[in-house]
Amino acid sequence: GIIIPDFKIEFGIHEGELIQIDEPPTHDSARMWARNHYRRGEAQEKHCLDKEFLRECLRRLGFSGEGKAPELPAGVVKEVVKRCVGANRVIAQGVSVEELGLKSVDEILPP
Repeated sequence: GIIIPDFKIEFGIHEGELIQIDEPPTHDSARMWARNHYRRGEAQEKHCLDKEFLRECLRRLGFSGEGKAPELPAGVVKEVVKRCVGANRVIAQGVSVEELGLKSVDEILPP
């Protein structure tokens, strides 16, 4: 039930053989969207199991990657944890994304 629209894999050469030198797709290196909530052209952050939720929170808090990062509100941290742990639960244990009780950025931070 997960769409992985993009990811990165790094390769290298060891003793003349091509080898994978980076982790397989994870919530950190790939976008992971819930298939049953996917709507073309719409933001996926409410049901994503990747770091897009955190990126959007940081944008809303005025952080663009420059300077000191803001302190994250407890609700944001809780949602990030749900997504990190949830990615494993969905992929390895067959739990549905709905069972994770994820919230959108709009539910955590004012627009």
